[in-house]
Amino acid sequence: MEPWFAQATEVPALEAEVCFLLQSDFYFGPDHPQDRADLHRLVEPLAPPAIPRFSPSMVRTSEAVGKEEALATYYEQVVRFARQHNRPFNSIRHCFWLRFWLWNSALQVHVSFPWYDSFSEIDGFIQALSSAESGCVHHDQDQGWEIEVHSQGGVFYVRERDPDADETRLEISTPRDALLSQLEALRERTIKVIGRLSDQLGADVWTQYVRHEPAFCRAGER
Repeated sequence: MEPWFAQATEVPALEAEVCFLLQSDFYFGPDHPQDRADLHRLVEPLAPPAIPRFSPSMVRTSEAVGKEEALATYYEQVVRFARQHNRPFNSIRHCFWLRFWLWNSALQVHVSFPWYDSFSEIDGFIQALSSAESGCVHHDQDQGWEIEVHSQGGVFYVRERDPDADETRLEISTPRDALLSQLEALRERTIKVIGRLSDQLGADVWTQYVRHEPAFCRAGER
């Protein structure tokens, strides 16, 4: 048992979501512009997907189910503009980033994963939590962020910190089975949505880091 378990805030339930990030415009200028005005001048507007959503800047998987074609149409704009302006995938990969969230709005608890941009990273977290019943089941850190999850007595203990500033952002406990149920449903839903998007665009650029130029289908030119 870690000393901080005793002071962890009890959270009866957490919601879990994977979100597809949206951009309002497509920048086609140089990667390192000498004139910062280019960031606003050398752009093409991107029409948002016709999907009702909680946040203008992202689409949750629960919002995308049954509306994958509308989300794919948004991404096709990105592909089309990249071709028109001869931009490699490396310059647009951020347009396909995901975000993973765990939260409880009533208690104002939000667990963030700012460095998890692809589903393989998110799925690594999900699989780690489901694969062991006790002990430290997950630990990861990157610039200004660290997370650890312990499992004990049917409870997950979650701590998020900024190791660079030696600052603890949250320490919570939550029922293990309830969170695993949420994560399993989320995993299945995300895989289905990504599969449908990949079918329409001709390439999967969400599941894992893409090292080679994707062979998007010509649908990106519609």
